[in-house]
Amino acid sequence: MKKRLILIMLAILMIIPQHVYASNRQVAVTIPEFSVTLNYRAHNDNYMRWPLLVYNDITYFPMTYYKSNLLNLNTSWTAEGGLVITKGDPKTPKVSFWDERVETPNRRTQTATIVTSKVTVNGTVIDNQNEPYPLLFFRGITYFPLTWRFAVDEFGWSYYFSSEDGLKITANNCFFSYGHDFHGRFHGGTTYIDNDLMISIGVSFTRSGPLVNNLAIVRDGVEIRPNGYFGYSQEGVPLFTVRGSYIYTTFFSDHNERNAQPARVNINTGAVHIIP
Repeated sequence: MKKRLILIMLAILMIIPQHVYASNRQVAVTIPEFSVTLNYRAHNDNYMRWPLLVYNDITYFPMTYYKSNLLNLNTSWTAEGGLVITKGDPKTPKVSFWDERVETPNRRTQTATIVTSKVTVNGTVIDNQNEPYPLLFFRGITYFPLTWRFAVDEFGWSYYFSSEDGLKITANNCFFSYGHDFHGRFHGGTTYIDNDLMISIGVSFTRSGPLVNNLAIVRDGVEIRPNGYFGYSQEGVPLFTVRGSYIYTTFFSDHNERNAQPARVNINTGAVHIIP
């Protein structure tokens, strides 16, 4: 009788789909000890709710809304369609704040699970059970391995690693964030990246007033910083847009007047022209 029961149980196990087991399959992962920079923003994994992870000697990236926006990816999720990821338009501005933080430092060793739900990347459904480096699920977020196939071919990222500089990931994109300081004054920043060109404006206030010469144009390592105050009097929106060879933003030159006017700035020379 006991032998017959064992045979019946084995038969049942053979007909149950394999992914039922995979949904409970846990794997050990670690939080990287090397530094991480995402589109020129330093990323501290010690206090991030969704840090980067390392599994089988491969670094994994969390597909949170803000991190995806930071690196020019569109993400959406439905119960029927699962997670859908598409490469974004690098010239379309995207809001990107920091993800949630935890109160105590993350333990270096963590536990994740193998993804079994449907995931589609640029129109192709991922067969995760046959992936050499499977997608992972950690704290409610799907993680992708930073293999050449995903990072470069699918997402269009560039990445670089060295023992001195850690991991650096960049993507052509336009992203911004904003908020208010303890005095209720607006602060924010917008960054535009197009291969060897990076443009950024950050607005904030010091004891002496608004931050000056706050527009940076960097091409091939050469920086231009036009004189004046750029991007002020705009809240909750990108501080500038790029069209052709010009940056369109707001500008004033008198610290006392602070009468911001529409202006365009030549990307190649830094020359400022007020728009009537």
